[in-house]
Amino acid sequence: MHKYERKRHFGAVSKLYEIGVIMRILLSNDDGLFSPGIRALAELFHTEHEVYMAAPDTERSGASHSFTFSSPLRMNEVRLEGLYDVPAFAISGTPVDCVKIGLANLGFQPDIVISGINIGANLGTDTFYSGTVSAAMEAALLGIPAIAVSIRSFKPQHLKTAAIAAKNAIPYVYKCASSLLNVNVPDLPLEQIKGVKFTKLGKQVYAAEMIERTDPHMRKYYWMPSERLTVCGEDEDSDERWTRDGYVAITPLLTNLTDFASLSGMEF
Repeated sequence: MHKYERKRHFGAVSKLYEIGVIMRILLSNDDGLFSPGIRALAELFHTEHEVYMAAPDTERSGASHSFTFSSPLRMNEVRLEGLYDVPAFAISGTPVDCVKIGLANLGFQPDIVISGINIGANLGTDTFYSGTVSAAMEAALLGIPAIAVSIRSFKPQHLKTAAIAAKNAIPYVYKCASSLLNVNVPDLPLEQIKGVKFTKLGKQVYAAEMIERTDPHMRKYYWMPSERLTVCGEDEDSDERWTRDGYVAITPLLTNLTDFASLSGMEF
């Protein structure tokens, strides 16, 4: 057995999962219900577990933790080819909207929410902007253990590897105080994954100035810049370094942004 596939037992729920008890899993993402990433998760889990899907009806990348409150949401149940036994709902809102509806309106009480597989990594600072991470965070805020999983490629060839990484991460979410994990996976065959690293988020800084262009009607418009101003060091202990080097990176995230280390020193 590959060392990455060895089973570990942490917590009562994870032990039940390991011995084959059926889990109730809600899948979401920010790439949309018809993304190959969420499909890879559904294909892996639905034969052994009870799976529901609640995801945006179109791509909502970069939606962060936004939600809809000034306009109505629409939801349509669809049947995905080859997944006819999996209830799937396309929702006209953000990833957070989808998780809220999935947990409160579908009559489905999941044991865990898995968000992804995001096409492209969600590393370091990028987690603040990611709808995929925010979908998982919303579940954690509502008391449901959650995993966000992303693959480090915009044209992935090995989504099954990332799906297996999400499956193998389930026991660890019950060791995390906030019950929220961010998992990033290299786009490699499973046998080429070197192992798992539990690591911190890195830091990316991007160029601030928007790219300015002019349309055919001579009106200005702007594109978000993608130029990186920071470089990940060869020996840096971070999610970016380890996924670059062929490891799955797992980072526990907090749902409380309070700076507790500074809080006690704020009074004079």
